[in-house]
Amino acid sequence: MKFQVILFLAVLVTFVTANWSPEDYEIFSLNDKVKQDLGDETTFYSWLGLSSNKATTGEINKAYRKLSRNLHPDKAPRVHRKQAEERFQRLSLVGNILKDQSLRKRYDYFLAKGFPKWKGTGYFYSKFRPGFIFTITLLFILVSGFHYASLAINRKQDIKRIVDLKSQLKNQAWGGSLVPPSDGSDRKVFNESNGKTFIVAADGNVYLEDNSSLLVLNENSVRTVPHFKESFLFRFPSYLWNISGGKVTGSLISTELEEPVVEESIAAEDNKSKKKKKSQRGDKIELPNGKVIYGRSSGQSTRRK
Repeated sequence: MKFQVILFLAVLVTFVTANWSPEDYEIFSLNDKVKQDLGDETTFYSWLGLSSNKATTGEINKAYRKLSRNLHPDKAPRVHRKQAEERFQRLSLVGNILKDQSLRKRYDYFLAKGFPKWKGTGYFYSKFRPGFIFTITLLFILVSGFHYASLAINRKQDIKRIVDLKSQLKNQAWGGSLVPPSDGSDRKVFNESNGKTFIVAADGNVYLEDNSSLLVLNENSVRTVPHFKESFLFRFPSYLWNISGGKVTGSLISTELEEPVVEESIAAEDNKSKKKKKSQRGDKIELPNGKVIYGRSSGQSTRRK
């Protein structure tokens, strides 16, 4: 759970970080200063006396030279010299942007689509600025979806590991043959890769010797569809509640799964008609090599001797 929390916060930081380039920030800042100085309707083009952004480079150079002569700080009274110097500096930056084709293209883009507004921590579009709650909710849903998909993939891998292990044990017990021994006997097999002892029955079932009991290896008992309680969508809010309000009120949310009751047909020794019998899903056992198996007690199934 701690890893999932760290992953969620890392995705959050990445998502909310603005994707503006340094040149974009320079354009935004200069645009704000020009509007603050000359009015909200002022654009870089209108300041130069140009009617539209379709002006040629030659027209821009001509308009810039004319305005720079009029706004040169030397022509301003001494009392307004500092203000004149700042305005002249902004004019120089405007000229540089409009003369540079790539910077002008960026300015024209924001001029047509709208400039983002400064909101204290960065530039955001006022037309759509997702709030903190919206951002958290969206990221929570995305992370939950990826987590649920990974659970489903892991379940399929668990099933494949069980099937592969059973095939390996049968091959070892039956001497490389796919046919069980003719005498119908069970074979005990020690698997060196995991250090476990297994019983391979003549009917094809494979059992794990676990102390005094036998657990059948049953890939069909693996839940292919992850339970809702296993999802990040359930576990993360439950985790937050259990470490906060749940401790105070004593009302903790259980994240334990209720094991389903499965139906299984079993054959009687006297070859009577088959009947349904309920059995609890067996324990989940992780072998030393990382393989995961599921089993049920051998007392719940009938094996031929």
